[in-house]
Amino acid sequence: MAARIYTDLTIRGTTYPDAASAARALGVTPEAIRSAARKGRLELVATGRKGLAPMPVRIRGELFTDAHAAAARFGVTPQAVWKALADGDPDRIGRPQRRPGRAPKPFEIGGLRFASQRKASRALGFSDDYLSHALTRGGRAARERILAAAMALSARQARKSSPNGPARPEPMEELHHG
Repeated sequence: MAARIYTDLTIRGTTYPDAASAARALGVTPEAIRSAARKGRLELVATGRKGLAPMPVRIRGELFTDAHAAAARFGVTPQAVWKALADGDPDRIGRPQRRPGRAPKPFEIGGLRFASQRKASRALGFSDDYLSHALTRGGRAARERILAAAMALSARQARKSSPNGPARPEPMEELHHG
């Protein structure tokens, strides 16, 4: 018979001569004791807890017992806490997210300049994303409709800025945007 490897096991302050006697005293199997000894987790044997012990988490100087407690405090998921810890930036938890790459691109059409396609779309009387869709997927009719709206807006702006008022009769400004 092989020599016993797991002898003199100390579990929560009590030393047992072998895995079998520790198992009898704690109400678990000897294999559970040997497995815990191999993993270096004898303190968890017969406690009813499985897996890894909770890891304390420090966020902005505040110490939490584990990721779940930190998540509950900041109103995020435990996964968000673990992700921030893995990224090395736990202090970002619970703060507004930064969204890089979201700055609008200036847009120009028919001599008119806009801060973004969305703002141009609104100013020309279309829905928020009409220009984006029409310029990428639309056909010739859609582009002509956009150009006509830009020309009409340019004419309205020119009439407003002219000191003598309109030099010719007002063109029909009802464009069917349906």
